[in-house]
Amino acid sequence: MIVVSNTTPLSELAKVGKMHLLQDIFGKVIIPQQVYDEVTTGNHPAVEQVQSANWLEIRTVFDEQKVVNLQRETGLDLGESAAIILAEELNAQRLLIDEWAGRKVAKARNLPIIGTVGILLIAKEQKLIPSVKPILDDLILVGKRISPNLYQELLNLANEL
Repeated sequence: MIVVSNTTPLSELAKVGKMHLLQDIFGKVIIPQQVYDEVTTGNHPAVEQVQSANWLEIRTVFDEQKVVNLQRETGLDLGESAAIILAEELNAQRLLIDEWAGRKVAKARNLPIIGTVGILLIAKEQKLIPSVKPILDDLILVGKRISPNLYQELLNLANEL
């Protein structure tokens, strides 16, 4: 399965010590060079985990002009645009992306998307974690915005109500 990720699922899962779930679920995850650069500059929470993750594959987008065009047309940031274009170029089975605007563009381009909380649901379904609630709570504590309605929906989907 070809899986391409944007920055946010990596960083959010890294903040709560659960980035390994991506490897556990997908085996290998591909990120565009732009996402790697975004994650490994400054004091990003996922720097060390991304640099040491041998299951992450960094790829260069074949047609960089498409990234520029997508950014200009949509206002998405560089990492989101590169992840969407790379997912298209590789005919990815999944694009990991959280941001609403990026998800909207990806859906319009018929890319199959999943976000951080969807990854948690898969992890529970595959018995990689016993419960999503403590991880959701940890994500909220480190600043991830999850609406009360979505929180309740996720607990319901995970049979944790």
